[in-house]
Amino acid sequence: MQTALAPLAILFGALAIGQGMTPLEATVMSATVFAGAAQFVAIDLMGHAVPIWSIVVSVLAVNFRHLLYSAAITPVIHVLPWRVKVPMFFLLVDPAFAFIQENKHRLDLVAYFSLGVTVYVVWVAATVFGACFGKLISSPEAYALDMLMPIYFLALVMSFRRRPNWGLTVVTTFAVSALVYKAPDLGVTFLGSPWHISLGGIAGMLAAALAARPDPPEVSLADEAQAAMPASVMDPAE
Repeated sequence: MQTALAPLAILFGALAIGQGMTPLEATVMSATVFAGAAQFVAIDLMGHAVPIWSIVVSVLAVNFRHLLYSAAITPVIHVLPWRVKVPMFFLLVDPAFAFIQENKHRLDLVAYFSLGVTVYVVWVAATVFGACFGKLISSPEAYALDMLMPIYFLALVMSFRRRPNWGLTVVTTFAVSALVYKAPDLGVTFLGSPWHISLGGIAGMLAAALAARPDPPEVSLADEAQAAMPASVMDPAE
């Protein structure tokens, strides 16, 4: 996964320089924002001379999924102290969230922070590389490098394909996201990109929640032992 992120960061560094940012500015952005999709949206809007407030709102809309991520992992990390939660939240990027979902019954904090820090270092270092040498690639689109981000997210989605209601979640997310994306063409001007990302994700989560079956109540060892006892032991009066 870390290896897959490196080309994205290199591409971001190259595109940031193409939009007029310095290598230092591109590196600082990756080190502080640390959100691939949002960074690509931001530099694209910068190239169109969009007001700063619009860029901030767009970045928040794209990153709204991280709010959903933090809500989803709350049952797993709620017992941890805040000095552990805060750095966990900073490192809660897509592969880190996928790691928690796959290991939520027995979360290894050392493995989580190892993954998160490695992804962070790779992302920042690859941004520096792209910012310094990205000009060697005159047209990233000619090499289909602009498809790296969609392919990356598709791989993440496919990794959850064995989960219950996966198909329903994907179809609902796609349908709502596509509808919101095309909303301006239908006259609904306050929707459109980048809100299709957040609203599509919320719709998929709601569909999965409505279709989910409640887990059967867990039976404790004490309850099992009590059920196995003879009635005479349970009621000494008999």
